[in-house]
Amino acid sequence: MRQLRGFAAVGAENPSILILGSFPSAKSLERREYYGHERNHFWPLMGIILGFDPGAPYLERLGRLERAGIALWDVIAACEREGSLDQDIRGESANPLAEFIASRPTIERLGLNGGKAASAFVGLLAPSLGGLEIGKECPWTPPFSPRREILIARLPSSSPVPTRNFRKASDKLPAWSAFVSPTPRESRN
Repeated sequence: MRQLRGFAAVGAENPSILILGSFPSAKSLERREYYGHERNHFWPLMGIILGFDPGAPYLERLGRLERAGIALWDVIAACEREGSLDQDIRGESANPLAEFIASRPTIERLGLNGGKAASAFVGLLAPSLGGLEIGKECPWTPPFSPRREILIARLPSSSPVPTRNFRKASDKLPAWSAFVSPTPRESRN
């Protein structure tokens, strides 16, 4: 298997929200776009939440994220994998997330897009969080910034592969919407 490399972070330079995936799909790598598979639910979800056309050109969609204070990146920088399934990821190396987060004190909320992103992030930077429940936010004090608190949520994967509780984008929308656009009471549940 050959070594695959992911992308640089995109979106807002000083984001209030950071959304971390696991690693780009084969189609995303081919297109050189985050969430580049046409069936992935990420862009339709963001389009509904932020009010833009999810079929707009990629750079326009990134501009909408940037204006909303959202950045995208992946927990995994490089790995070996046949196909696109997270379960097939082998020999992974992580992105420098601690440095990225520490250098952006504007980050208030961190969304983990799916189970692999959540388990890799927790294993790398936040072992005290243990298993994260989908859709529930919890405060995290980064060990490298002990005076800071970031709200973390494990979000339903935007992957088009259905799970028992999240078959369609509409099933995922409440959790994603609550995370990206929380009401004051929801932001500290």
